[in-house]
Amino acid sequence: MRAKNAAFLALLQGDQLDLVALVEIARPSTPLRYALDTESRVWNGSTFEATAGFFGEIQESAEREIPALQMVLQNADGVLGPLCHPDTGGEDLRGRRVTIRQASRTMLTGTTPADLVIEWVLFINSYSWIGREAVAFDLGVFPAEAIRIPDRTLQGLRCRWLYKGAHCGYVGDLATCDKTREDCRRHFEGEPLRFGGFPTSADARA
Repeated sequence: MRAKNAAFLALLQGDQLDLVALVEIARPSTPLRYALDTESRVWNGSTFEATAGFFGEIQESAEREIPALQMVLQNADGVLGPLCHPDTGGEDLRGRRVTIRQASRTMLTGTTPADLVIEWVLFINSYSWIGREAVAFDLGVFPAEAIRIPDRTLQGLRCRWLYKGAHCGYVGDLATCDKTREDCRRHFEGEPLRFGGFPTSADARA
């Protein structure tokens, strides 16, 4: 981990916190940069436009689901909302990287190195809502919109279900199954098959 500036560390450990949040949303075009403050701020040569906003609490269920964080940014001037939609001249921001930096207002003069900020990197998973007053983003630790995990693979002649499991549904007396469609017919004689393969997948590829 990169060492932080001693003066910055001393400020964090003291009682007089004077921090400002700098939000940078990556885009193929110019990044969106906002300072959650009453005036614009400059960090590392880049200007962060002043706006109102806040962050919710990090959410994580008892089942240890991936943590999520809500970020709300002001849209009172009607500028941010259209930037979130391609059909209004903006871009779909889902899946985009969001860098959140906490910095001291008194240490943001000129070019400020990375050892003067605390930084988090998240990704926009979805829009909670886009209203006339504000836009709410659901942030996660990886770009969920950009990742596609297959539910299961297409295997033509082999059943993928767990034998006698919920998807298989067989409750009879036969002790084994060889995972073929023919054996499935033997298990479900006179009933609709619950075969978990894709016999026509070769035709689909062709």
